[in-house]
Amino acid sequence: MSLKTKERKVRDYISPSDLSFLWDKCHKCFWLKYNKGISQPGFMPLVGPTATFQERIYQGLPTDQLDTKLPKGVVTSWGAGVESTPIVINGKATKWRIKGKYDLVITFSDNTLGIIDCKVTTSEMGEDKIDLYWPQLEAYAFALENPLEGQGTKVSESGLLMWRVIGAAGDQSAGYTFTTNKEYLSAGRRAEEFQARVSQVIKMLEGLEPESGDDCGYCKYVIKRETQKNLEG
Repeated sequence: MSLKTKERKVRDYISPSDLSFLWDKCHKCFWLKYNKGISQPGFMPLVGPTATFQERIYQGLPTDQLDTKLPKGVVTSWGAGVESTPIVINGKATKWRIKGKYDLVITFSDNTLGIIDCKVTTSEMGEDKIDLYWPQLEAYAFALENPLEGQGTKVSESGLLMWRVIGAAGDQSAGYTFTTNKEYLSAGRRAEEFQARVSQVIKMLEGLEPESGDDCGYCKYVIKRETQKNLEG
């Protein structure tokens, strides 16, 4: 398959979001991104700005402002980058690290941390969201506990702070606002599951180029395009 998309430098780190989205979508696209620097075109213009809006609101607030079921603590960090030590598989350090930018970090009263990812959605906020996002959350937790620089801190909680858009108000002169419901979905910790997931990912990345994913629309598009070009040429 020929992919003529935006090329980037070959990586030696893994982005947390790819462990939730790209891994389940297509192993071939994952492999190409990390080994050849070829990425799918993406268009998610609201993700960054909406996360920033949420971060600003919760900066420095106590945990009961996020959810009353959370242990006592304070939001102490937001919108910061984190990078881990090399990931160890079967007792051997690999070249791969976790590197990304989290939304919110809570410091609880027992000095452990909570990693919170902010989301805005128009869909129902069910536990299926945890099934999707837990690898991303665990990747951030791993990096906080095993930072490339400095001392690591135990992460005792991770979860999603969801805003669900339920309405809009305003007019042309005053401007427009959206109304949302807020819900916190706890993912707890899944360190062993994360280790299994990242071990599979690294094994794939260090192997031969995989086949296209059965449900990968992008791969299907590229194959169809290349086939058509060959027929025309």
